[in-house]
Amino acid sequence: MTRNADAAEDDAASMSRRGFFRAGAAGAAVAAGVAAGSGTAAAQYDGWLEGVSNYDGTHDYRGQDEVTVEVGAGENGLLFGPAAILIDQGATVVWEWTGQGGGHNVVADDGTFDSGSAVAEEGETFEYTFEDAGDGDTFNYYCGPHQSVGMKGVVAVGSVDDDLVDPQAEGGDGGDGGDGEGSGASGYGDWFEDVGNYEGTQDLRGESEVTVSVGAGENGLLFDPPAILVDQGTTVTWEWTGEGGGHNVVEENDVFSSGSAVAEEGETFEYTFEDASEGDVFRYACEPHQSVGMKGAVAVGDVDDDIIGGDGSSGGSGGGSGLSASDIGTLALGFGFAGALLVPLFYAAHQMAERNADRNA
Repeated sequence: MTRNADAAEDDAASMSRRGFFRAGAAGAAVAAGVAAGSGTAAAQYDGWLEGVSNYDGTHDYRGQDEVTVEVGAGENGLLFGPAAILIDQGATVVWEWTGQGGGHNVVADDGTFDSGSAVAEEGETFEYTFEDAGDGDTFNYYCGPHQSVGMKGVVAVGSVDDDLVDPQAEGGDGGDGGDGEGSGASGYGDWFEDVGNYEGTQDLRGESEVTVSVGAGENGLLFDPPAILVDQGTTVTWEWTGEGGGHNVVEENDVFSSGSAVAEEGETFEYTFEDASEGDVFRYACEPHQSVGMKGAVAVGDVDDDIIGGDGSSGGSGGGSGLSASDIGTLALGFGFAGALLVPLFYAAHQMAERNADRNA
């Protein structure tokens, strides 16, 4: 069913679905931040499409009575596809959910249309007919939960000052390659294929309690470290950073679960691997953001993967003094100005000692 702009007091769009969904308040924007970044947006849109990675010009759909835009497009499901479209006055735009990237909605920046609360089900649709739009009008819109990560779009009516793209000449949605590591470690199958910060398993054996950040990375859509190796009986504490929206921690076989997604900084969830055996691997994910690579794993005792030593700067195994340049500088400065003059000598001696140690190893 379609309701035109002048057919209702609140100018709300009608909603059709393969299952109708009810209009509600627009979802609050949540800070998330994924990689984006295509060039400059057209002047016509006043920078609205800056940071929208699949924006490549305005797709010209004039001459069509109905146009479909995907909601949850792209490799990580955090785009509208196409991002910018040009239509005739009176054309109906149907936004169709792909089921990827979590819950989405469609909200006009000026309130002209609003699909209501964010939903995630594949096949959901929302439509709006641009009956009262004039030539040259543009309608900027966004997904409330994911506006900050570049999930934005534009509908232009009649004409627009932008490069026009012929949809018939387009070959589809052309994925912008992800950040993954190629193939995952054999200990995890392909679990880490699309996890941007995975580079091996962090060895945290010897510690009775280990902390993993929930909402790490520039966009708050990662666990850090994503893969850890612990001893049997170790307690892992997942601690929320407050970035990237609502998250949870759910093991794929329901061995542990933090429950519903929460967003507050400082929230924690812990699990003790008391009954785990040597070689056990527990793969887990954040349910709202699993499709964008928010996944992790806890290995117990041993794992077939590249092992990364402890915390890096302090502790860890390995020989040598373990002093960094800043450690040496601090020691030298403790002896006053004269000591500070000796920093380069101290550091050179330290470097030489490390090289000798490496040669003798």
